[in-house]
Amino acid sequence: MLLTASEEARLRRRSLEVHGAADASAVEATKDQVLRRDQDDAKVTQFQVAADGVVTVDSSDLDFEQTVDAVLAVVAQVTGREVAPSA
Repeated sequence: MLLTASEEARLRRRSLEVHGAADASAVEATKDQVLRRDQDDAKVTQFQVAADGVVTVDSSDLDFEQTVDAVLAVVAQVTGREVAPSA
């Protein structure tokens, strides 16, 4: 499974984590760090492109619990087993 999120969502989340805010100045202060990490990761592999047969879950518009539920839904689909949702 490949869990992805848009650049904007990742910047917002990282800004909240580091600065406790996701306003324009906090996002700008975090932008270089996130983009540099993306560039470094991209040199190793195409980390934002799922290989054949890999399910992609885009968490851009999901909160943490919704992301967990989406991942669990994929696990249930792939394994054929029900997985209890979070919360």
